[in-house]
Amino acid sequence: MAISVLIDTNIILNAKNVHESYSTYSLQILDAVEDGLIQGIISIISIAELCTGYYSQGDMEGKKELLAHLIANKGFVIVDLDLERADTAAKIRADTGLRLPDAIIIAAGLAEGAQYLVTHDKELKKANRYLEVISPKELLNKISHARQKK
Repeated sequence: MAISVLIDTNIILNAKNVHESYSTYSLQILDAVEDGLIQGIISIISIAELCTGYYSQGDMEGKKELLAHLIANKGFVIVDLDLERADTAAKIRADTGLRLPDAIIIAAGLAEGAQYLVTHDKELKKANRYLEVISPKELLNKISHARQKK
């Protein structure tokens, strides 16, 4: 069974911007979701953040393509916000001091049983008490080691 990973917004952005540092690792994470090695959990907050960029750039076609891809690929789970997740996010924010959107993203991952939060945002290490915060490179190393043991 695939491992369950909460994918932070910056992973998708980083994979899209190939000139950025570590974009290769971010792209490999998304490829691993598509290959069924990882179940990729994405919060509705991340979707809103991504769509904001497309709206800012006037790229409605790009936005439609992104949303269609995420919906069509069974490896991605998009998590909505509900009362229970909102309450969990409030607790996470109070406990860690993280921004509310980040707390909501983490609450989404917890609701879906994420084992890891994959991100480039070092600030999110504050969430380690809730789930393991890990970089794409670290996650790829874990996957590689797990495959070698089999």
